[in-house]
Amino acid sequence: MLGALCHAPSSPRAEERGGAASVVADPPLPSAFQIWDTAGQERFRSVTHAYYRDAHALLLLYDVTNKASFDNIQAWLTEIHEYAQQDVVLMLLGNKVDSAQDRVVKREDGEKLAKEYGVPFMETSAKSGLNVELAFTAIAKELKHRSMKLPNEPKFKLHDYVKKEVRGSGCCRS
Repeated sequence: MLGALCHAPSSPRAEERGGAASVVADPPLPSAFQIWDTAGQERFRSVTHAYYRDAHALLLLYDVTNKASFDNIQAWLTEIHEYAQQDVVLMLLGNKVDSAQDRVVKREDGEKLAKEYGVPFMETSAKSGLNVELAFTAIAKELKHRSMKLPNEPKFKLHDYVKKEVRGSGCCRS
């Protein structure tokens, strides 16, 4: 996923360093990111506890061709609720939708889990780039809106933005 964001034609510039990347975004992304990509690997569990505290946003990604990765999402969510700030921005992403023939996790299962935890959901493909930039743009817009704290401006609604943009792309149903 991170590779797809960093190497897409319209992507931000990035420096990748084994599990981490500093992303300096040019438009259309309205923010700079420091991203830690743990790839769901257990060896990063102890490291991630320290980073949860300072994280402003967390994207939880599972592989739609791997049921175990989907099943691990609840464990990650438990840790996030234990260690992260209460106002951390969360998004659930089902990746590898380009591998339809190998799919074992239904879209509806991802939607149900996202609804249960009150987080936005979308499906992505790091391989084709489907919704990759959209996911990061949505997070960036939410973070920017929160940092501005303008009382007279309408509240940015991450759930609504994701639904509208995914529906508008013509590639997925929402």
